[in-house]
Amino acid sequence: MRREGDKPRHPARERRRSHARPAAGETGTQAEILRRLGDAHAALGENESAVEAYSRAVRLDPEMAAAWLNLGAALDRLGRHAEALDCFARAAERSPDSPALWFHRGNACAGMDDHEAAVASYKMALRYAPEDARVWYNLAHATAARGEVDAAVGAYRESLRYRPDDPEAWYNLANLFFDASRFTSAIECYQQALNLQPDDFDSWNNMGVCWAQEGETQEAIRCYSRAVELRPSSAGSWDNLGTVWSKAGDQERAVACFKEAIRLEEEQANYHLNRALAYARLGCTDDVLADLQRALELNPLLSDLLGALSPLAPLAEDPRFQELVKRFPSA
Repeated sequence: MRREGDKPRHPARERRRSHARPAAGETGTQAEILRRLGDAHAALGENESAVEAYSRAVRLDPEMAAAWLNLGAALDRLGRHAEALDCFARAAERSPDSPALWFHRGNACAGMDDHEAAVASYKMALRYAPEDARVWYNLAHATAARGEVDAAVGAYRESLRYRPDDPEAWYNLANLFFDASRFTSAIECYQQALNLQPDDFDSWNNMGVCWAQEGETQEAIRCYSRAVELRPSSAGSWDNLGTVWSKAGDQERAVACFKEAIRLEEEQANYHLNRALAYARLGCTDDVLADLQRALELNPLLSDLLGALSPLAPLAEDPRFQELVKRFPSA
């Protein structure tokens, strides 16, 4: 749950781009045999060997557009984006109306963080293949990277129009809505992702944040509970679950969740502070002071917040609390 000074986690926000398979070709020349060999290596993920085969193919037949294209795609997968762009330029000289060419060129540009060029390339691909969900999906990535949220939302919707069973597209669309604080729309998209991929931790966790932001505590509890079932090692999810249990008035369950978060990541000051607040609501003064001391040791700046936290008000006259505040004065 997003709180003051505590940002929700978003593992794996924008997941991987799509890549097309190497283009098919005709039989015949030795160059063509080498191209086919490159295709076989590429299909097995053996990109170094694919590059070698495609490179031999274009040396034998420099006019083979498919070999230039697939060589560029293999280089791009190896992270050699500038070399890939050179190959795509050679392919474009020979076959400029290939949607795969512009698609892969967009991927290489995105790999170099040149999102403007990536967008232009994906749009060229769509001129020739307007119903290709992969191109719309990658266009959404590139436009989102440029901060063009509405355009990215539109591109994801087009991708889902042609491939509605893609959980990654639903997940990434949900994250765009989340970042824009459009929590109702984000929840709808996370749910669509979960309909297709029911055990996706990220979607359950992030949907819990959305429900919490909407004030729907029981729904948030449901989502976070599922998240920690799927990934019990997530300290952030245990902390979020503790926060919503505390808000629901069940401080004992909240303390149990914060305890698990602290067990997993003991040096997170906010976890100790949150447990201190739950202990304060239970009237466990000694436990409150112990957690407050540890929280302030880890992050002395938290002392600025203590006076504004209403659960701590009953401790204001406690000499031990006063001494603690003196030890960690406000900035």
